Formats: sequence, structure tokens, C-alpha cells
Amino acid sequence: MHFHYARPGRMLLAMVIATPDRNTRKVTQERAHRQRPPLSPQFKPGRFSAKRGGIELRDVVVYVDGRAENTGALEFAAALAFEHGAHLIGVFIQPELALSRAEMFVRGKGIEDVVVAHQGKLGGIEADRRALFEIVARRHGIRAEWRLVPSADSSESAVHARYGDLAMVARQDPGDRQVGLPGLVESLVLTSGRPTIVLPPRCTATPIRRILVGWNAGREATRAVADALPLLVRADAVEILVVDRDGHFAGHGEEPGADVARHLARHGVRVEVRRLSSGGKDAGRLLLSRAAAFRADLIVMGAYGHSHLSEWIFGGVTRTVLREAELPVLISR
Repeated sequence: MHFHYARPGRMLLAMVIATPDRNTRKVTQERAHRQRPPLSPQFKPGRFSAKRGGIELRDVVVYVDGRAENTGALEFAAALAFEHGAHLIGVFIQPELALSRAEMFVRGKGIEDVVVAHQGKLGGIEADRRALFEIVARRHGIRAEWRLVPSADSSESAVHARYGDLAMVARQDPGDRQVGLPGLVESLVLTSGRPTIVLPPRCTATPIRRILVGWNAGREATRAVADALPLLVRADAVEILVVDRDGHFAGHGEEPGADVARHLARHGVRVEVRRLSSGGKDAGRLLLSRAAAFRADLIVMGAYGHSHLSEWIFGGVTRTVLREAELPVLISR
């Protein structure tokens, strides 16, 4: 079962326009009937001209892995920054190089030589990643800057995301023996306070035109929808997916998904609602299956889980989607 929510029609019959007088600086009012005030010839109305500024991304943060191939992630981030006219921030997480068997038994002055050799290797890795980052940024003609974090375990990792509108990180390929950025996805989602797009391994720079929203009327889903608004308003099609509406969340109302769809439609989002039953199967895989059928370019969802002492553990749906999604996932908490 699914419902379609069109964009709100034009209901402007009359409006009051407040204009400041250039000489007196007093605000005067004039009434306009059945039309908007004429625009200056230098301005051309665009699809989102009425919303510019309020829903645009201005700072996009992309995390660069020192052990993995980063071209796809950088291209995706740069393309998104270009589309929104945003500033791109590349955050390089310095990898930890493992000691060889011979290096482990070095003593005396040899220790200094090992340290110098490792610093040289790390410097070379950073230089290669930075060169790639700058090439991609120049190709897209965007403003960009490069930052360095000493290691993936540093508390600074998530700090950079706090001063951006959106963070991006590619998850590690399960078949890759190299250790990528352990715990970085969890750290960004749980501590940055910003939405995070988790990219699949070897992703490509695909425009985000079709978006699937996993909706359960919970706080996390609400946060994710609000965080994704700059992307939702630009999409050609958005589907709100409600699975097992008789679950733990009671905020759906009489028509599950209808309220959030109407809210998005008022923002100009082209949105539909679809309700499905999992039939007792994995809801995460159902979400991924529907994303494939919908030909989604992005999944938007909240991060669900529970706290166990000092550790926060992702729930089943979140864990399944983050591990198995073959498309980008915007996740918020």
C-alpha cells in the first residue's frame, strides 16, 4: 500500500509586502493581488530559489583513509559539494603502521631509525592522498581544505564533523585484509552530532536523485529526515517506507507516514508513502530490497541500538544496513 503526496499548490491570492523606504528607512506596506512582486532582471527564478540559504549544504566533510583506495569517496563528496556550492573539507586520518618482525627487536639507535622510517612512510601516504584530494577538488571547481588527524583512535576524529553540515566516510570492504578506520563510523554517528553518509566500498559519484527514507516515527528517524532535508528537496523522487507499523513506536497516527510526508511536501519534496510488512523477516534486508526496487541513490535512516555500560551497540536494522548496503546511507542519531 502506498500514498502519493504532491507538492502543495499555489494558494497565494493576496499578500502583504513590507518594503523599507530608502530615505526614511520606515517600513511601508503595499498589497499585491494574485501575483508575486516582479523580480529584478538579473535574478532568474530557479527550482529552489525561495529556499536558498536555509536548506543548502555549506560545509561537507569527507574522511580520507590512509590504507584504502579513496577515489570514489572523494569524487562523491566533491560532486555533492559542487552541486550545493559547498566548501569541501578533507580529513586525513593518519594510519598506524605495524612493526615488522625485525623492527620489533631493534634496540638502541635503531629505534630512532625505525621511527624516522615510519614517519617517512606516513608522510608519503599523506602526500599521495592529499594530491588526489586536490586534483578532485580542482576538477570540480570547488573550494577545499585539507586537515590531518594523528590516528583513527584520536578524539579529534569526530570533532571536525561538528563544524560541517554533513560528514562522509567509506566503510571498509569486508574482504579487505587491511585495517581501515576501525570505529570511525560509530564515532561519527554517536558523537559528532552531525549526519553521516556511510559510503559503500568502491563507490562512484552518483547524483542523489531518488531517496528512500526508513520511517518508524521515532526520534532518530525524525532527526535523520531533518538532517537530510537539503538532499530531499533536490531529489526527483522520495519514498517514505514504513515497515511493521504496529511495532514499538506509537507516533505514527491513524495513517502511518502521512504526517511526515505532508511535512516534507510543504518543503517542496516530491514524496510518496509505502507500507510493508516484514513477515517476521529481517527488516534491514527488507529496507535494502525496497531501496533496490525503488532504484534509490541514497537511504536515509536513524541510528538505532542500545547502551551497554560504556558501549553503545547498533541494533539489528542499523547494523544490517550499514554492513550490507551497496548504496550510500545517511544516518543520524
